[in-house]
Amino acid sequence: MTTKASFQLTLVTPTKKIVEQAPLLEVFVPAFKGELEILPGHAPLVTTLSVGVLKYKLEGWTETRKVAISWGYCEVTADGQVNILAETAEGAEDIDLKRAEASRADALTRLASVTYDEFEKYERKFKRAEARINTVKSDATH
Repeated sequence: MTTKASFQLTLVTPTKKIVEQAPLLEVFVPAFKGELEILPGHAPLVTTLSVGVLKYKLEGWTETRKVAISWGYCEVTADGQVNILAETAEGAEDIDLKRAEASRADALTRLASVTYDEFEKYERKFKRAEARINTVKSDATH
């Protein structure tokens, strides 16, 4: 009989499972009010996630995996489950760097001249492009 690790990660989007109940060492999530580090023994919580780079390291890994996400939820349960539901999640291998850089440049240009009602839309596009670029560039350095 096998026993489950006491600290596990599940990371899913509405269209795919990225990690399912994998033994976890640590995870950094882009929470609504800043980056949140979750280690074994973390207190239970539920938080919304913002656009950014989610980083996690599973048992047996030497490197940290980075994933660009755009919004979602993170739940840490009393029994050590870390459940993340992200609107989107892209690893470095899924991201077209040139396209992300073009998207960031376009969003930045539009932010300079948009109406108040459009500002949030282009700010979000800018942040998503930044997260993608940071995921690819930080992944390339490891």
